[in-house]
Amino acid sequence: MNELLIIISLLFIISASGTFFAYILYVEYKRVQHLKYVKDVISLKVDEMSTILQREEKVERKTDYFSKLNIMIKHAGLNISVTIFIAIFVIFIIFSGSMFALFLKHWSGYVIGIPFGVLIYSMIIKSVILKRKKEFNRALSMAISVLVKMMKNGVGFEQALSKSISVSSSDMFKNIFNIFFQEKNAIGEEDAFENLNDFVDSKELRIFALAIQIGRESGGQFSNTLEKVEKTITYRRKMQEKVDVVTREASVGSYIVVAISVFLYFMLNGNFDGKLHEYFMNSEYGRFQLLGITGWVFLGMVVNKIITGIDK
Repeated sequence: MNELLIIISLLFIISASGTFFAYILYVEYKRVQHLKYVKDVISLKVDEMSTILQREEKVERKTDYFSKLNIMIKHAGLNISVTIFIAIFVIFIIFSGSMFALFLKHWSGYVIGIPFGVLIYSMIIKSVILKRKKEFNRALSMAISVLVKMMKNGVGFEQALSKSISVSSSDMFKNIFNIFFQEKNAIGEEDAFENLNDFVDSKELRIFALAIQIGRESGGQFSNTLEKVEKTITYRRKMQEKVDVVTREASVGSYIVVAISVFLYFMLNGNFDGKLHEYFMNSEYGRFQLLGITGWVFLGMVVNKIITGIDK
């Protein structure tokens, strides 16, 4: 076991070192490309204009991709740069491939392990984003209820909004709206609400922001408009909770099937005096067969999650 831990540690160190070295090469390559671009601009000719424009379009597309990646990082609540996020991703998939190669004792483990690492990494990030989204929507629903009650009692909108958010039990919700309060006086309420979409992808937040904009422009009883929004968001929250219950029931069914498969494996292995385990772990093709069976079960769970999942 100690030898196995040493091998795993060495593989991890090699993966991290390789990633760091590749990043240094990438930074150096970008620096050389930038210097070349500056030289082209300095010695710009009329017939070179189209080439420069094409390069600028490529830079814009790359910048747009990195912007989307940065927004995804913010949605996940990670306080890291895009570069660090990509470095962690590369280390994770290389480590995943190394673990598969170590298990199979064959280089083909990288072919299987790297796509598996990409899938697992994306599933983790999406799970974190969804969890934050649910927490934010629950906190927003409660905050709007408090906001409406305070406005019905004669409290002004600005003061009621600040108070309803400060009494929330969700630190994540309060931190996101603290950003809103900081930006509101500088860039305006509408743009501040728009910028909140970079931190959480919530339809409820967009409904709330739109209701505030309509209420301010239309005049009349502002609290009545927000009360209708409160009923709409509360109804959506209850429907989402029902969907979560149904989805959870389907997931539990999948976990039970997996647990039964594991139980049958150990039970059969015991009945055959450990020969089943010896075949799958020590024979040349046994590990490939065991990995294939496990991968098939895992693929079934992923497909089941996709089928039962509902975009909320």
